[in-house]
Amino acid sequence: MKPLAIFFSSFLVLSACSSEPNVVLLRTEKKHSTVKPIVQANRLLTLEVEGMTCEMGCGGSIRKELKATGGVERVEFNFIDANKIQTAKISFDKDKITADRMVKIITSMNDKQFKVGNMHSEAIDIPVSTESVKANADSPEKIKISTPTFALPNLMDILSSFVN
Repeated sequence: MKPLAIFFSSFLVLSACSSEPNVVLLRTEKKHSTVKPIVQANRLLTLEVEGMTCEMGCGGSIRKELKATGGVERVEFNFIDANKIQTAKISFDKDKITADRMVKIITSMNDKQFKVGNMHSEAIDIPVSTESVKANADSPEKIKISTPTFALPNLMDILSSFVN
């Protein structure tokens, strides 16, 4: 009885095997809440900042506050330790934020630690791209993955060849 049970269980396992590869479709979705608005800078504001003690701490906090407005693309500092006054270059979109608003943000930070001196604003030429990239955020990306499977010959075919 035991050999017959082993034969039938082996028969079931082997006959269930297939030689077709499994195809798995993965679907990824983009989260809309983490997408930050793209800022296309059209102005460059150069200003003097007094009261900075380091580029990483002070510069990082100024950069973070300005970028949080959604109108600033980039903030760069020409930080020199020996200088009392540092130079900041801010690339921004004049339709989203004004130079006066950025000065107000900087001068109100860290209990009014920073003071803004001379400033100069100029237009930035926006390069025109000949190729446009269109990304549809509403449709998820689909990835097709084909995985090979181990295939044994069909047990029924083997047994039928012995019977015939």
